[in-house]
Amino acid sequence: MERYAKRANGRRSGKDRRRSPGWRSAVQLERIRYPGWWEQLLQFLTRYLFMVLGIVFFNYSPAPGPLWLSAPTITAVLLGHGVLNTILLWHAVHRPICPARYRLAMWVDLVAVSLCVANDPYQVPPSVLAFIMVVLGNGMRYGMALFAEAIVGAFAGAMVALSVNGAGGITQITPGLVFLNLFGGIILLYTYVLMSRIERSRFNLEERSRLDSLTGLVNRRALEEAADALLKSLLEHGGEVAVMLADMDDFKQINDRHGHAVGDLVLRRFARILQRSIRSHDIAARYGGDEFVLILLDIDLAGTERVAQRIQESVAAWARENALCCTVTFGLAAAPRHGTSLPVLLKAIDEALYRGKRRSEHGGAVEWVTDEAVKVSPVETPMLVD
Repeated sequence: MERYAKRANGRRSGKDRRRSPGWRSAVQLERIRYPGWWEQLLQFLTRYLFMVLGIVFFNYSPAPGPLWLSAPTITAVLLGHGVLNTILLWHAVHRPICPARYRLAMWVDLVAVSLCVANDPYQVPPSVLAFIMVVLGNGMRYGMALFAEAIVGAFAGAMVALSVNGAGGITQITPGLVFLNLFGGIILLYTYVLMSRIERSRFNLEERSRLDSLTGLVNRRALEEAADALLKSLLEHGGEVAVMLADMDDFKQINDRHGHAVGDLVLRRFARILQRSIRSHDIAARYGGDEFVLILLDIDLAGTERVAQRIQESVAAWARENALCCTVTFGLAAAPRHGTSLPVLLKAIDEALYRGKRRSEHGGAVEWVTDEAVKVSPVETPMLVD
């Protein structure tokens, strides 16, 4: 079986052969988290709140005025921060997922907070607490990559701002200020360690919720989410992907004859063959029961058929070695040519697949969706899976 798997996966090498197809996206998910729109909106509103509080603090506080900048100047800085925040909010409305914007907004926050702390008239600057809001606010929302960056930026900003604030100049740094910065850095690093553990637990939970427990492939819910985003991208930017529905022929007979333990083993082995037969950026999912869906990117029609045939060869080789009768029938379609949503595509593929089963007495067919079938059946109804 390994010989067939390697042949089917000739374009992959090194670590890619040992990892499931979604490993690159999983690593990215671990480093950067993409929050929903309402969570981002809450952060923008929090920035506006801190801007208003800062203006009130520096203009109406009973303490002496700001140390370095005048009250009108620091007010202008805070209003400028509000204008930038509004521009970023407008961008977020039109493009919610944008790591570059997350990073830019975080550094704008850090610069604004550093200026406020440097100009805070109190001996123990209360504005320094805003650094914690910036670090935790970005770390909790966007993952450990931005959290680590926020810690470095906050520590550097706090060190400079507190030194200027407390010493009357950056050249007059006292031991007390050094220890204050040191203790602050230790607290932030300790927070980072705790947050990394929380992030790891959250990531593991999210991963488990997206994987099928038996086969380790992407589950139906995660497939639908990924396919929806991918098909929308195709409509906006062009391109084409192949969608494959694999159905194991007479799988019920395997369960009846050999038991469900053997049936589960067959499903796990088939999932492993699928993982070894596609590239790291392709998608392999268990759709339900003995049906599996593959989405292949950047591949032509002939290449799609070759992938299906190689998978069939690998399944046949493994079945012979284990004295089992096991074949797989494939239905194939191209998106967006045969449909612009997963339910439409799978409905058309399902019809092609069963047309192939009727055509091949012993199973193991590969059948394409025809353009005529798509024209006849354009209704967007989800395919039901037992």
